[in-house]
Amino acid sequence: MSTAPDDPTTPRRRVRLSPEQRIAQILEAATVLVARHGFYGVSLQDVAREVGITQAGLLHHVGSKEGLLELLVSQRYDRLGTPADYVASGAPGSTHPDGPSLPGYFRYLVDFNAARPQLMKLYMVLGAEAASPQHPAHDYFADRPDQTWDLYRQTAWRLPPEVGPFDGLRDLVEMSIEAMDGVQVRWFRRPAVDMRESWALFEQVLFPSPVWDHHR
Repeated sequence: MSTAPDDPTTPRRRVRLSPEQRIAQILEAATVLVARHGFYGVSLQDVAREVGITQAGLLHHVGSKEGLLELLVSQRYDRLGTPADYVASGAPGSTHPDGPSLPGYFRYLVDFNAARPQLMKLYMVLGAEAASPQHPAHDYFADRPDQTWDLYRQTAWRLPPEVGPFDGLRDLVEMSIEAMDGVQVRWFRRPAVDMRESWALFEQVLFPSPVWDHHR
């Protein structure tokens, strides 16, 4: 019996999966590879080999490398950790009859992200690369503040009367997201910070007592 190592150019043994399962597998592998090497540093063959299918089989599911990127953004990142996910989670502050808590949602989002370091690496790597107007994800990241605001406006948040309606809180929401982005970057540096502990300090400033005490 041969003990020679596997040929790295040979795809792994194929496993029959449903189209939905295969897409999920492709996105899982692509998340790790792009987070490690960047979008330009990963080929379709790299992803196909990691999944155990041919490049033609991969193209059947994603269409092109740009199609793979679009799936990564739209299905791997944008559909996870949303306000709707928070409400469905039953996490603290999410099930109040008057509506979910805004600071409670941000705590939920920090917890969600802290449990998914590869997803955070993917977002940071793509965000840095997409600063170039030639990057296929440039428009997505450039438009993300408006898209996020439009998403958050769809939720009837429970807010203190003193702060007024949610439509007047865009500055607060954007500062919260900017602070969270900074905490995520700092998380990957040495010495690493605890995301939850760092966010707790930001929450005291962004959602101060006593105004928000009964709306957390």
